[in-house]
Amino acid sequence: MTTGRTYAGESATERLSRQRQQFMDAGLELFGTIGYRGTTVRSLCKQAALIDRYFYKNFNDIEDLLAAVYTESLDKIQTEVVTAIQLSSSKQQAPKQQIHAGLEAFFSAFENAQVARVCWLEVLGVSPRIDSMYTDRIQKFADLLLELGKSILPQWPLGDEETRITGISLVGAISQSAMQWLLDDYRAPRAVLIRANSRLIQGLFATFDE
Repeated sequence: MTTGRTYAGESATERLSRQRQQFMDAGLELFGTIGYRGTTVRSLCKQAALIDRYFYKNFNDIEDLLAAVYTESLDKIQTEVVTAIQLSSSKQQAPKQQIHAGLEAFFSAFENAQVARVCWLEVLGVSPRIDSMYTDRIQKFADLLLELGKSILPQWPLGDEETRITGISLVGAISQSAMQWLLDDYRAPRAVLIRANSRLIQGLFATFDE
Protein backbone atom coordinates (compact mmCIF):
# COMPACT_ATOMS: atom_id res chain seq x y z
CA MET A 1 0.00 0.00 0.00
CA THR A 2 1.45 3.37 -1.01
CA THR A 3 1.35 6.41 1.21
CA GLY A 4 1.99 8.83 -1.67
CA ARG A 5 4.77 11.29 -2.24
CA THR A 6 6.66 12.59 0.76
CA TYR A 7 6.82 16.37 1.07
CA ALA A 8 8.72 18.20 3.81
CA GLY A 9 9.18 14.88 5.58
CA GLU A 10 5.43 14.15 5.57
CA SER A 11 3.76 11.41 3.55
CA ALA A 12 0.49 11.96 1.67
CA THR A 13 -1.34 9.88 4.28
CA GLU A 14 0.15 11.93 7.11
CA ARG A 15 -0.75 15.19 5.35
CA LEU A 16 -4.32 14.08 4.85
CA SER A 17 -4.59 13.06 8.50
CA ARG A 18 -3.12 16.38 9.66
CA GLN A 19 -5.44 18.37 7.40
CA ARG A 20 -8.43 16.40 8.66
CA GLN A 21 -7.48 17.16 12.25
CA GLN A 22 -7.07 20.85 11.43
CA PHE A 23 -10.62 20.89 10.07
CA MET A 24 -11.86 18.92 13.09
CA ASP A 25 -10.32 21.51 15.40
CA ALA A 26 -11.75 24.32 13.28
CA GLY A 27 -15.17 22.66 13.35
CA LEU A 28 -15.20 22.37 17.12
CA GLU A 29 -14.15 26.00 17.45
CA LEU A 30 -16.75 27.39 15.05
CA PHE A 31 -19.65 25.04 15.84
CA GLY A 32 -18.98 25.69 19.51
CA THR A 33 -18.98 29.49 19.16
CA ILE A 34 -20.92 30.82 16.17
CA GLY A 35 -22.85 27.57 15.71
CA TYR A 36 -23.34 24.99 12.97
CA ARG A 37 -25.79 27.12 11.00
CA GLY A 38 -23.46 30.10 11.06
CA THR A 39 -20.47 28.11 9.83
CA THR A 40 -19.43 28.03 6.17
CA VAL A 41 -16.74 26.13 4.30
CA ARG A 42 -15.00 29.45 3.81
CA SER A 43 -14.91 30.19 7.54
CA LEU A 44 -13.72 26.66 8.28
CA CYS A 45 -10.89 27.01 5.77
CA LYS A 46 -9.88 30.34 7.28
CA GLN A 47 -9.91 28.87 10.79
CA ALA A 48 -7.97 25.78 9.69
CA ALA A 49 -5.59 27.83 7.50
CA LEU A 50 -6.26 25.48 4.57
CA ILE A 51 -7.97 25.80 1.19
CA ASP A 52 -11.36 24.30 0.36
CA ARG A 53 -9.84 21.57 -1.81
CA TYR A 54 -8.46 19.99 1.34
CA PHE A 55 -11.81 20.27 3.08
CA TYR A 56 -13.53 18.26 0.36
CA LYS A 57 -10.75 15.67 0.41
CA ASN A 58 -11.79 14.87 3.97
CA PHE A 59 -15.51 15.66 4.23
CA ASN A 60 -18.50 15.64 1.91
CA ASP A 61 -20.01 18.76 3.46
CA ILE A 62 -20.28 20.71 6.72
CA GLU A 63 -22.82 18.25 8.12
CA ASP A 64 -20.28 15.49 7.59
CA LEU A 65 -17.76 17.48 9.65
CA LEU A 66 -20.34 18.10 12.38
CA ALA A 67 -20.99 14.36 12.60
CA ALA A 68 -17.26 13.68 12.91
CA VAL A 69 -16.71 16.35 15.58
CA TYR A 70 -19.73 15.14 17.56
CA THR A 71 -18.62 11.51 17.40
CA GLU A 72 -15.02 12.28 18.35
CA SER A 73 -16.11 14.45 21.28
CA LEU A 74 -18.45 11.83 22.73
CA ASP A 75 -16.01 8.98 22.15
CA LYS A 76 -13.40 10.88 24.16
CA ILE A 77 -15.85 11.65 26.97
CA GLN A 78 -17.05 8.06 27.12
CA THR A 79 -13.46 6.85 27.42
CA GLU A 80 -12.77 9.33 30.22
CA VAL A 81 -15.89 8.27 32.14
CA VAL A 82 -15.13 4.56 31.82
CA THR A 83 -11.49 5.09 32.79
CA ALA A 84 -12.47 7.10 35.88
CA ILE A 85 -14.92 4.44 37.07
CA GLN A 86 -12.51 1.59 36.39
CA LEU A 87 -9.79 3.38 38.34
CA SER A 88 -12.16 3.90 41.26
CA SER A 89 -13.20 0.24 41.09
CA SER A 90 -9.56 -0.93 40.98
CA LYS A 91 -9.04 0.91 44.27
CA GLN A 92 -12.00 -1.07 45.66
CA GLN A 93 -13.89 2.12 46.40
CA ALA A 94 -17.55 2.00 47.38
CA PRO A 95 -20.29 2.29 44.71
CA LYS A 96 -21.00 5.88 45.79
CA GLN A 97 -17.38 6.83 45.09
CA GLN A 98 -17.40 5.04 41.73
CA ILE A 99 -20.53 6.96 40.71
CA HIS A 100 -18.89 10.19 41.84
CA ALA A 101 -15.76 9.41 39.80
CA GLY A 102 -17.78 8.82 36.63
CA LEU A 103 -19.84 11.98 37.07
CA GLU A 104 -16.73 14.00 37.86
CA ALA A 105 -15.21 12.93 34.53
CA PHE A 106 -18.48 13.58 32.68
CA PHE A 107 -19.12 17.09 33.96
CA SER A 108 -15.44 18.04 33.81
CA ALA A 109 -15.50 17.27 30.08
CA PHE A 110 -18.58 19.42 29.56
CA GLU A 111 -17.00 22.40 31.26
CA ASN A 112 -15.56 22.93 27.79
CA ALA A 113 -18.38 25.13 26.47
CA GLN A 114 -17.53 24.39 22.84
CA VAL A 115 -17.82 20.65 23.36
CA ALA A 116 -21.02 21.11 25.37
CA ARG A 117 -22.61 23.32 22.72
CA VAL A 118 -21.82 20.86 19.94
CA CYS A 119 -23.07 17.84 21.89
CA TRP A 120 -26.22 19.33 23.41
CA LEU A 121 -27.35 22.10 21.07
CA GLU A 122 -25.80 22.21 17.61
CA VAL A 123 -26.69 18.64 16.65
CA LEU A 124 -30.40 19.12 17.34
CA GLY A 125 -32.70 19.32 14.32
CA VAL A 126 -29.94 19.35 11.70
CA SER A 127 -31.10 16.38 9.64
CA PRO A 128 -32.57 12.88 10.02
CA ARG A 129 -29.02 11.50 9.84
CA ILE A 130 -27.77 13.62 12.75
CA ASP A 131 -30.99 13.00 14.71
CA SER A 132 -30.37 9.27 14.32
CA MET A 133 -26.79 9.67 15.51
CA TYR A 134 -28.00 11.63 18.56
CA THR A 135 -30.57 9.03 19.62
CA ASP A 136 -28.07 6.24 18.97
CA ARG A 137 -25.51 7.91 21.25
CA ILE A 138 -28.12 8.34 23.99
CA GLN A 139 -28.82 4.61 23.77
CA LYS A 140 -25.11 3.78 23.84
CA PHE A 141 -24.57 5.96 26.90
CA ALA A 142 -27.58 4.30 28.53
CA ASP A 143 -26.13 0.86 27.78
CA LEU A 144 -22.78 1.95 29.19
CA LEU A 145 -24.33 3.40 32.34
CA LEU A 146 -26.32 0.25 33.04
CA GLU A 147 -23.37 -2.04 32.32
CA LEU A 148 -21.39 -0.07 34.87
CA GLY A 149 -24.35 -0.31 37.23
CA LYS A 150 -24.39 -4.08 36.85
CA SER A 151 -20.69 -4.22 37.63
CA ILE A 152 -21.35 -2.29 40.84
CA LEU A 153 -24.44 -4.36 41.70
CA PRO A 154 -23.85 -7.92 40.41
CA GLN A 155 -27.33 -9.02 41.55
CA TRP A 156 -29.06 -6.78 39.01
CA PRO A 157 -32.83 -7.14 39.55
CA LEU A 158 -34.31 -5.66 36.36
CA GLY A 159 -35.25 -7.41 33.15
CA ASP A 160 -33.74 -6.39 29.82
CA GLU A 161 -36.51 -4.05 28.67
CA GLU A 162 -36.87 -2.32 32.03
CA THR A 163 -33.09 -1.98 32.17
CA ARG A 164 -33.08 -0.34 28.72
CA ILE A 165 -35.81 2.16 29.60
CA THR A 166 -34.21 2.90 32.97
CA GLY A 167 -30.89 3.63 31.29
CA ILE A 168 -32.46 6.00 28.77
CA SER A 169 -34.30 7.79 31.59
CA LEU A 170 -31.12 8.26 33.60
CA VAL A 171 -29.09 9.47 30.63
CA GLY A 172 -31.89 11.84 29.66
CA ALA A 173 -31.92 13.38 33.13
CA ILE A 174 -28.13 13.68 33.34
CA SER A 175 -27.90 15.08 29.81
CA GLN A 176 -30.61 17.64 30.47
CA SER A 177 -28.82 18.86 33.58
CA ALA A 178 -25.60 19.22 31.56
CA MET A 179 -27.44 21.17 28.85
CA GLN A 180 -29.07 23.46 31.40
CA TRP A 181 -25.68 24.01 33.03
CA LEU A 182 -24.39 25.27 29.69
CA LEU A 183 -27.46 27.47 29.12
CA ASP A 184 -27.04 28.92 32.62
CA ASP A 185 -23.45 29.83 31.70
CA TYR A 186 -22.12 27.36 34.29
CA ARG A 187 -23.63 29.32 37.17
CA ALA A 188 -23.75 26.32 39.52
CA PRO A 189 -20.45 24.82 40.70
CA ARG A 190 -19.57 21.49 39.09
CA ALA A 191 -19.80 19.83 42.51
CA VAL A 192 -23.51 20.68 42.67
CA LEU A 193 -24.16 18.93 39.35
CA ILE A 194 -22.23 15.89 40.52
CA ARG A 195 -24.07 15.66 43.85
CA ALA A 196 -27.49 16.11 42.28
CA ASN A 197 -26.95 13.43 39.66
CA SER A 198 -25.24 11.12 42.12
CA ARG A 199 -28.37 11.24 44.28
CA LEU A 200 -30.43 10.38 41.22
CA ILE A 201 -28.37 7.26 40.47
CA GLN A 202 -28.09 6.20 44.11
CA GLY A 203 -31.83 6.69 44.47
CA LEU A 204 -32.35 4.17 41.69
CA PHE A 205 -30.07 1.67 43.39
CA ALA A 206 -31.90 2.20 46.69
CA THR A 207 -35.19 1.07 45.12
CA PHE A 208 -33.66 -2.34 44.48
CA ASP A 209 -33.86 -3.05 48.21
CA GLU A 210 -37.61 -2.46 48.30
